[in-house]
Amino acid sequence: MASIKDAVEDAFQENSSVIKYVIYAVPLFWVINYAGTDVLVYNLGAILTGLLLFGFMLTCTYNVRKCNNFVLPTFNIFSVLWTGLKGVLALAPVAVLAYLVAIFITKLVTQYVADDSVAGVICNIVYCIFASLAFTSYLLYSHRFKILDAYNVKTLFKYCIDILLAVGFMLVLIATVDVIIVFPVTYLIWLFIGLPNPVAIFFWCVVAVLNLAIAGDYLAQISYEKIEVKENEEADAKDAENAKIN
Repeated sequence: MASIKDAVEDAFQENSSVIKYVIYAVPLFWVINYAGTDVLVYNLGAILTGLLLFGFMLTCTYNVRKCNNFVLPTFNIFSVLWTGLKGVLALAPVAVLAYLVAIFITKLVTQYVADDSVAGVICNIVYCIFASLAFTSYLLYSHRFKILDAYNVKTLFKYCIDILLAVGFMLVLIATVDVIIVFPVTYLIWLFIGLPNPVAIFFWCVVAVLNLAIAGDYLAQISYEKIEVKENEEADAKDAENAKIN
């Protein structure tokens, strides 16, 4: 069973893990605190930061799925940035398509369901279901970094609900971890130097990167548990059935 405890422990298993979190938090801190007037510079920085952090999480998922002795990516931010760019290019079509279809269905719901509260519930369920397709596509791609894996339609629809429930549970667990980590430190910062201030903001940025590492690790566990194990069990069952027939 996927374990948030294992994910947290894995996130700190390397001697250089804290240093990596600090380094990868710098671009995020810059985006949050950018005080320049050049919109183009800011937008470019924000895009690159998004790609870098997505590549960071994607690499963590890949490393855990491959059972590597390390979870976090290297200090080579350009390699991680490239991984993030490739991941976005590979997964963007399914994410955009899922979003557009969800928008189309929710518009139909609001037109034909008179009760606003009922329509709202149905629309939220629709959004969650189609978001689960994007998460499942992410998990399939992160296994081998093969684009075709992300578009295995049969697997996407077969496991998307299981992935949705697991991801929802993961978000609750990560929020719990954040409360344990963030609240005491933030309280001390507020007590001694007040809020908001750059120290607190940078600390929160570091925790955000830590969250990506934990999420990447946990998602890899979900992928193995919800997809690979079940696929192997079905394959073994088919082999046993064929053996009986023969």
